[in-house]
Amino acid sequence: MKADTLPPWQRSSSSEASEIERYALIELSHLPVSARTALFNELVQDSHYWPLVKDESQPHLQREGPWVLQVRQDKLDKLLALDGIVCALQGWIESPLTGTELASHLAPAMAVENPQKQRSLLRFYLPDVITQLHKDALDNPANALFLGVTRWWYRDATLGWTALEGKALPESLPPWQLTVDEARWQSLHGEPEVMQLTAELVDFSPSLFEGVCLCERPRQVAKALMQANNHGLTAIADKRTFVYVQLSQGSDAWASDDMQSLLQRASGGEATLADLLTTTYQQTEEC
Repeated sequence: MKADTLPPWQRSSSSEASEIERYALIELSHLPVSARTALFNELVQDSHYWPLVKDESQPHLQREGPWVLQVRQDKLDKLLALDGIVCALQGWIESPLTGTELASHLAPAMAVENPQKQRSLLRFYLPDVITQLHKDALDNPANALFLGVTRWWYRDATLGWTALEGKALPESLPPWQLTVDEARWQSLHGEPEVMQLTAELVDFSPSLFEGVCLCERPRQVAKALMQANNHGLTAIADKRTFVYVQLSQGSDAWASDDMQSLLQRASGGEATLADLLTTTYQQTEEC
């Protein structure tokens, strides 16, 4: 993935260009201190930046979390040259709303609620999540995320910048909270599982991600987790073992008939995948 390109709007001469503003959505946790200083002191001025985390009791979340920023056209090259911006730049939003209005409207999406009134934090702007929420908004009247958004640009891993069409701006933006059905709740919570496992693996075995960009690590874990699910593994410990082996030994780690047999036995509940692997390795050494 490269950050040295912009969405196609930069090269278009749309008649609506004068009627909408363009905002960058940046997650500050990916930027080193020097880059943050340059971002706020040199690239965005006159308070043209707004946090999406509004909870003043959690300043660390606000400090490290997502911000909406309005960047002048002549500053875009410098923005894309910032250290860490490849991972930090989560999207571009075209909207007729002011920055204050847009940030206030997006803020409720930082938490998602299911029918049982359970709530959890949500990094709603990640590609795998924002695309789900866009589909959800088509049929879910409680999902007002795309009201007042002309286009939401996210970076597809294969296609590059890709636009999601928004919804017309009503006379006034209604108060809202992000409530989804149980199926969507379960689907959205695949992302926290990925982030949790990524963090555990970074702590336990940082060499797994040597030379791998911060934002690429969760993608590798997510890909391995999906394959673990496809093999029928449901226990957290089994999925953790599967991901570790795949990241440490490569995508062919499970290709042999013997390894496929171990996966079947683990998914059937005969024993944990870790125990099955240990027994197999011991038997191999004895031979």
